Amino acid sequence: LYVVGVDVGEGLNLNASCAQILDITDLTNIEQVACYNNRKISPFYFTQKLKEILSQWGNPPVSIERNNCGAQVVDNLKNIYGYENIVTWGAKAGEYSPSNRFGILSHTNTKSRGVTNMRYWVNEMCVVRIRDGKTLLELKDFIRFPNGTWGSRTPSLMDDRVMALVWALIILENEICQRFYEILHYDENQR
Repeated sequence: LYVVGVDVGEGLNLNASCAQILDITDLTNIEQVACYNNRKISPFYFTQKLKEILSQWGNPPVSIERNNCGAQVVDNLKNIYGYENIVTWGAKAGEYSPSNRFGILSHTNTKSRGVTNMRYWVNEMCVVRIRDGKTLLELKDFIRFPNGTWGSRTPSLMDDRVMALVWALIILENEICQRFYEILHYDENQR
């Protein structure tokens, strides 16, 4: 079972468009199996590339941050390519939004829940194996600022790989997971 998390950049050689592909077949051994990262690809061409990636991995659920350029990618993936397996979440403090606003609507509450969820699987459960060294570098530099936002501590480093990882793992948030998978049992933390 695969899942893809996506953070979209503008293609201006600043923030990257990134897709993290995880194998979540065994929740005691979640594996990063691929990472696509490109700072120069426009959202239009990134949508084409993302569709290719999704096809290569069996059309898994994809969690795309909808904010800014992400809306173009989500809408084109849905309307031009007819991709149906798009995770939709974040209308109000993490509530499901079945409207035409597909994707992950990132704001303070959803991002905080997403980061908390990622930290559960990565730090507490220690079940996520990261194979990409640049993802590890970004994780080491990823902090919570005094104003409650999350991001890269070092201005020269980005957090695109981390945010794509956050959105990939959001599939394991209980309310989202129930929509995509049959849950056979929960762990001691009700996850």
